Amino acid sequence: MREARQQYEATGKAARVFTQFRYRTHKSWSRWRRVIGKAEYIPGKENPRFVVTSLAEGEPQALYEKLYCARGEMENRIKEQLCLFAPAG
Repeated sequence: MREARQQYEATGKAARVFTQFRYRTHKSWSRWRRVIGKAEYIPGKENPRFVVTSLAEGEPQALYEKLYCARGEMENRIKEQLCLFAPAG
């Protein structure tokens, strides 16, 4: 977050920094997992996000923006369709 904020302060524009790391919970996960982290600073606030992935390959930014954000958009469109065609009641 520090790096994203420094970029924002230098440019005055929203800044995003991506990273990846391996993480394991103490109790609930049986193994280490790959985590993609996005540190974003937008006017007035921090906006961190994390995605746990089973994908071993790929750059963090590309995975986050091209794959996981696209998946989220697809799920939003499905929800919209369900609202349009679901019976009222």
